[in-house]
Amino acid sequence: SVLHVDSASLNNAAGAGRLTVSGDLPDRGPIDARVSLDGFPLTGIYALMQSDTLGVAGAVTATMVANGTRANPSYSGSFAFSNASFGSFRAPFMDGIIDYRNRRLNGEVHLWRSGQQVLNVIAHLPLDLALVPVAQRQLPDTLSVQARADSVDLGVLTAVTTTVQDVEGVFSADLGIGGTWEAPKLRGGLEIGHAAATIPALSVRYTNLNGSLSLRGDTIRVDSLTASSERGRAELTGYMQLERLTKPVLALNITTSEFKALDLRGYLALTASGRVALTGPVFGARLSGSGTVTSGVLHFADLVNKRVVNLDEPWVQDLIDTTLIRTQRLGPEFESVFFDSLQVSNLLLRMGEDVWLRSNEANIQLTGLVTVNKVRNNYLLSGTLQAPRGTYRLIVGPVTREFVVRRGTVQYFGTPDLDAALDIEATHVVHPLPGPGQPAEITVIAHIGGTLRLPRLSLQAEHADYSQAELIAFLITGRPSVELSGGQRALFVSVGASMLAGELERTVVSDLGVPLDYLEIRPGDPSNRFQGTQFAAGWALGAKTFLVLNAGVCQSSRQTRFTNSLGATLQFRFSPEWRTEASFEPVRSCAIGDADLNATTVPRQVGFDLFWERRY
Repeated sequence: SVLHVDSASLNNAAGAGRLTVSGDLPDRGPIDARVSLDGFPLTGIYALMQSDTLGVAGAVTATMVANGTRANPSYSGSFAFSNASFGSFRAPFMDGIIDYRNRRLNGEVHLWRSGQQVLNVIAHLPLDLALVPVAQRQLPDTLSVQARADSVDLGVLTAVTTTVQDVEGVFSADLGIGGTWEAPKLRGGLEIGHAAATIPALSVRYTNLNGSLSLRGDTIRVDSLTASSERGRAELTGYMQLERLTKPVLALNITTSEFKALDLRGYLALTASGRVALTGPVFGARLSGSGTVTSGVLHFADLVNKRVVNLDEPWVQDLIDTTLIRTQRLGPEFESVFFDSLQVSNLLLRMGEDVWLRSNEANIQLTGLVTVNKVRNNYLLSGTLQAPRGTYRLIVGPVTREFVVRRGTVQYFGTPDLDAALDIEATHVVHPLPGPGQPAEITVIAHIGGTLRLPRLSLQAEHADYSQAELIAFLITGRPSVELSGGQRALFVSVGASMLAGELERTVVSDLGVPLDYLEIRPGDPSNRFQGTQFAAGWALGAKTFLVLNAGVCQSSRQTRFTNSLGATLQFRFSPEWRTEASFEPVRSCAIGDADLNATTVPRQVGFDLFWERRY
């Protein structure tokens, strides 16, 4: 049988582009065929081949002539791509020539940018491209590939891939591949100098990128490769071995020091020090090792929005529009063949002194150790993180009340959903408005339980028995619910002061980036402006030590010495079970005319406590 086409053409109905086919393709005997494309869209070619067109764009102009026989054909032709993209690979302009005869493919490819040839690749490959089924396409004969680039601006990478942006620096390469498909022999090297790049998927920028790679035999060795990220540094060493030309195997070590690994705004920021190994085939590589998260912030949705309050309670339904409750995902999604196939095996991460669980309502320090694994597409975390300190702001309607975290845990169980069990306890001291039978103060305990995805809040009073509704009334108004009978100026001042204090704390710690690990502003007597307002600021001095400075504001007819109101607390943790706390504070009150406030020296109290904690 003979396939004969005088001339057939296919035009792009949506615009420019033409495909023309002509010639003879008999089952036996000589063939003579010609294919030409003129600005034909690549998506059209993929569609004709019944292949996925996702991520494909650009156009191709090419000619191809086929002679010989189906069993032993010969091809010759040329091609040019314009603004082509294949997934994350882009080629603004790439051209080349090919010639195939006697089961050898000879070709040359040029990559251009702004009229300058930036890369030249010459290849001679033993292949069987017969138009009939064959047992093996890759033939056991010698091959040769050579690539050269001389002081090329690395900005070309932004033209060929979307995985990096704002690339700077230069690279030079003289690479060669010989041997066979089964036993390739490499030679040459590659140099990278003064480079920098932004990785959009990680929202970080790496600078001072310098490296040297050498190729010899079947191995690509990383002689040196270093990079900086803000104040940190990373170094990559090791090698990649080619078991076959198309099967590279990794044996790399990565050492980091205060290196910013990622900064996904509103989700996760991570700076780490440690040593990890990357081994195995490129697709399906295994990551293992250990490190310390020296600085990090894990953001999560506001607790009230995530139903930490029982929304079925009548008093809550009166204060909160429950139709605004919505489920929020934990983070952004991005796809990468390498990361999708990456396996993580018992990667140990220890939390340093500057790791926080944070939202608009909470700022909670995390310590402890977690183990990270990844099986197929599932990341698995296991371990228990401690929450030794922090703040939580309960926002109910227009009112904000701040609770101080005194203990807690965040426990991961190694489940694919990355959810964790919460057991966090925080306290807030209510000073009720003066009235008959009112206690001097009420310590309200907020227990945050449930999970990260479905947290729950319960309130109780320390050493007292109040209902949830009664405690909410004290928190909002400073009075029991039975005494609420209309708007009083003190109530509005209290609410306003609380809202202002809470917003100021969030702005200082989260938005302005002031170097404070902890800030608390506790309004005082609402009936007398900010009389008795307490301020506290804290810093982590290491993995086990925390310092808090506090001061009070008292108004007097005479000038008050600010130093007389200063106090300090030093916390030190010996182990997960044992910790100590030492405090040095003045003995004072905010009574008008208190002489101690203005004296040169004031009485001070010294406290020392030893705590033993056991969690079950």
